[in-house]
Amino acid sequence: MGIFDRIIGVFGKKDASEIYLYSEKEWDVVEGHISKRFGEYGAVLHEIVSPDIHVDIYAVKPTAERNYYTLVTMGMGARKMNIPKELRKRGLNRAEVLITMPPDWEIKNEDEKWYWPIRWLKILARLPITQDTWLGYGHTVPNFDGKPFAENTGLCCVLLTFPYHFGSEAFICKLPNGEEVRFYQIFPIYEDEMNFKLEHDAESLEKLFGENFDMVLDLSRESVVKRV
Repeated sequence: MGIFDRIIGVFGKKDASEIYLYSEKEWDVVEGHISKRFGEYGAVLHEIVSPDIHVDIYAVKPTAERNYYTLVTMGMGARKMNIPKELRKRGLNRAEVLITMPPDWEIKNEDEKWYWPIRWLKILARLPITQDTWLGYGHTVPNFDGKPFAENTGLCCVLLTFPYHFGSEAFICKLPNGEEVRFYQIFPIYEDEMNFKLEHDAESLEKLFGENFDMVLDLSRESVVKRV
């Protein structure tokens, strides 16, 4: 029994029709894209309660080539986002998000200092629904209480960017009907970095990191704005 079948089994056909789900063919294509472009996942963090979309998180373990965890949402893109009218022809209305974390990260530990990246994957997956909006390249979202994500870091905002480390072919997954699912990487940033981005733009902020900046979560890195 595949993951799609298990979801239908959990919700029942009636309940499943009341939430946004990929079709079985779409599920297979997106799942295949994740495996091919981001790595074979070793575990799936299943969502227990799904009132609107069903968001699982696929966990790709560190490898010799990519010595970091890659966590990718699966299900966010089943619901189309509310894209501004002038952008609707650009295929930006479906998305999934991911984050990369150090190889010693305790991804199954529910203490907030370990869990917050997973929490934010889920928050961002539903933000287009709760706020009737959309997410795309260059968007920034601050922590809702204005505080750092955890006691052991000053990072307090996220930037959505492209998953550069995985190559441009990882950015877009084409569904059987020709629609596209965009994959964006969550990159945690500091408040001054977010303010710099708001004053300038995302590309200007990325240039401060350099052409090949390390996108793996680093809780204690220095703010690049302080270097300017």
